[in-house]
Amino acid sequence: MRFTEKRAAHALLLMAALLAVAPGAGAKEPFTIEDLFRLRQVSSPAISPGGRYVAYVVEEPADTLKGQRRGNPDIWVIDLEDRDHPRPFAFSDSRETSPAWSVGDRFLYFLSDRGDEKKTQVWKIAVSGGEAERVTSLEGGVASFLLSPDGSRIAVTAGKGVSAAEKKARSDGKDWKIVGEDRTVHRLWIFGSETGEGTPVTPEGFHVSSFCWSPSGDALAMITADNSGNNETYFNSRLELLDLSDLGITLVTENARGNPAWSHDGKRIAFTYRQQLKGNTLPAGVTAVINPDGSGLKLLGERHEGTLVNPVWMPEDDKLLVINLNGVRGELATVSVGDSKVGKIEELDIPYHLRRSFDISRDGSRIVFLRGSTASPPEVWLWERGLFSGSDQLTHVHRWLEEKELPEAKVVRWKSRDGTEIEGVLWLPLGFRKDGTFPAVVSVHGGPMWAWWYGWHGNWHDWAIPLASRGFVVLLPNPRGSMGYGPGFARANFDDWGGGDYEDVISGADYLVSEGYASRDRLGIGGWSYGGFMTSWAVTKTARFKAAVAGAAVTNLFSFHGTTDITPTFLEEYFRDIAYLRSEVYRSHSPLDHVTGAKTPTLVLHGENDVRVPVSQGYELYNGLKQSGVEVEMVVYPREGHSLREIRHQIDLIERIVGWFELHLK
Repeated sequence: MRFTEKRAAHALLLMAALLAVAPGAGAKEPFTIEDLFRLRQVSSPAISPGGRYVAYVVEEPADTLKGQRRGNPDIWVIDLEDRDHPRPFAFSDSRETSPAWSVGDRFLYFLSDRGDEKKTQVWKIAVSGGEAERVTSLEGGVASFLLSPDGSRIAVTAGKGVSAAEKKARSDGKDWKIVGEDRTVHRLWIFGSETGEGTPVTPEGFHVSSFCWSPSGDALAMITADNSGNNETYFNSRLELLDLSDLGITLVTENARGNPAWSHDGKRIAFTYRQQLKGNTLPAGVTAVINPDGSGLKLLGERHEGTLVNPVWMPEDDKLLVINLNGVRGELATVSVGDSKVGKIEELDIPYHLRRSFDISRDGSRIVFLRGSTASPPEVWLWERGLFSGSDQLTHVHRWLEEKELPEAKVVRWKSRDGTEIEGVLWLPLGFRKDGTFPAVVSVHGGPMWAWWYGWHGNWHDWAIPLASRGFVVLLPNPRGSMGYGPGFARANFDDWGGGDYEDVISGADYLVSEGYASRDRLGIGGWSYGGFMTSWAVTKTARFKAAVAGAAVTNLFSFHGTTDITPTFLEEYFRDIAYLRSEVYRSHSPLDHVTGAKTPTLVLHGENDVRVPVSQGYELYNGLKQSGVEVEMVVYPREGHSLREIRHQIDLIERIVGWFELHLK
C-alpha cells in the first residue's frame, strides 16, 4: 500500500475516533488542518501623520468553492476616536495593498490591480468617502511608492512593461528568452499626486529596490543594483543619492540593503550594512547610519547580541525604532545612535522578516505595530506615549481561535556537542505527558541566516501547530548560522554547512529524548530550503530519524551553485569561493555525496518553477534515495516557486507532511 492510500485509511480511522469521542459541554474544539486555511492575514499597519487613523491590510483566504487559488487582500481603517469599529475602506475582488496616508490625513493612497488591465497602479481615496481614483498609468505596473514630505509628489518604482511589437512577436511564437537579459528592472518615476503626470528620473537598466525622500524633498536615497536579479539585489546592492535638481546620482556606500530611512534633520541616513570581517567572506547585516556624503559610517548593531532590522528614525533623531530579534523573542525596540544602547518597548512574537510591521506618527506619540502570540497570528496594536503609556489591541480578526484548543509552546535551551548553547521553541501536543513516549519532529528553518521565533507557527511553511495538533512534539531549533544571537553567531556556520550546525540540530533531538519529551524510536526531521538541506544531510548521516520531509531542499551544492538565481554570491560567501574552484569542498558538504548511507523514509516536496532551489535538486535527492533502496516519495507542485501560493497546493502539502509523519512515527 502506497503512502497516499495509507494516508486516506488513517484519515478515516481518525475521523471515526473523533466522532466516537465528542467533546463535553463547554469544551474547546481541537484545532485542525482545515482551520489553518480559515485564517485571515493581517499586515502593513500605517498610521496617519496626524495620528488619528490607522490603515492595515486584511487578506481573506481563497475560496476554493469559487475556484480561487490565492487570497484577496483589502484595506481596513480604524478611526482612533472610535477604535472599536474598524471598517473595510478600500476593497474589491482585486488586490488592495500598501496603504499610505497623505499630509493632513485627507487621502489614503494604496496599490491595486483593479480595472480592466489588471495592472497594479497607485490609487487614492478620500478619507471622507467617495470612489477611488487612479493616480498612475504605467505600462509595467507599479512595484512600490512613497509620497513626498509635502504630499505634492509620489515616487514610484515600475517595470518596463511589454511593447506592442513584443506582444506581436510573442503571438507569432517568437517567445524565446536570452539568458542574461533583464526585463524586470524597476525604474524610479516621479508623479504629481494631483495631476497624475509622471516622468522617469533614473536611467533605463538601473534597478531601484527601495528608496526614501529627503526631508526637504529635493533628493531621494536609494538602494540600487546593476540589475534586478536576486544575486545583485540581495548581495551586491548599494546606497546612492538621486539629486532631483539635475538627476545626478552619487554613491554613498557599497554593501547596503533594506529600506533606507532619512533622519528628520536631513543629516544622516539609516540602513542595513552588510559587514564583512577580515578572513571571513560571509557578511552579516548590521543596522548602520551614515552621512549623505558617504562619511561617518557608524554600525549600531555590531556588538549587539541580537539582530536589529527595519530602522526608522524617532522624531528627535537620537534614536532609531527597530525590530530587535532577541533570540527567539521579537521586540519593538529603540537603539540609541550615540551609544548603541537597545531599549525594549513591546514584545511582538512575530517573525522578524515581516515587512512593514510597524509605523510611527509624525510626533512619535503613537506607534502601530503587529503583535502575535503562540495562540494567534499577528494583529494590529497601538502603543501610546504619555502619563499612562502602554499598548492596546486594535484588531481582533482571530478572536475565533479563542474557541480552539491549541498546543502549548515554550522556549528551551540545550548544549551542543562543543558546549555552545542553542535555543529553540518547543511545541507540546494536547494531553502531553513527559514520559518519553511521544513522537517528535525536529523542524529546521531556512536561510540559513534566518531564525525561528516564539509566536504563531501555522501555515504551509510553518508546521509546528498542525503537527502538534495531531499529537507530535515539535522542536524548532536555531542552530549556529541563525539570526537573533549577534553577527558572530550568524557567521558561525561559515565554510561548515553540515558541521557545527548539524551537531546543534542533532543535540536538540537528543535533548528531547534525554528530557523525556520524546521517544528515541519515534523521531522525525523536516524543513524547507536550507531546512531541506539539513534534513537531507541528516538522513545521510544518521539512522536515528524514522521519517523525514525535505522541502525545496538544497541537496547538491555543486549543481545548485550553477543553477540557482542567487549564483554566484550566495555560496561563494559561505564557502570562500565559487564551486568550480573548490569542487571537493562543495561536493563533500552535499547530501548527495553521502546518499548511499541513507536509510530514513523521506518525502520530497518541491515547486516546479522554483528558481531559488531548482526542482532538479529535489529530483537528485529522490533518485539518489530510490537507487540506494530507501523508501522515498516525491511531489512536485505546478506553477509554484520557492514559496507555495495556491491554496489547494498548500492544503495538500500540509496534509502530506502530517500524514507522512503519522505513517512512520505513530
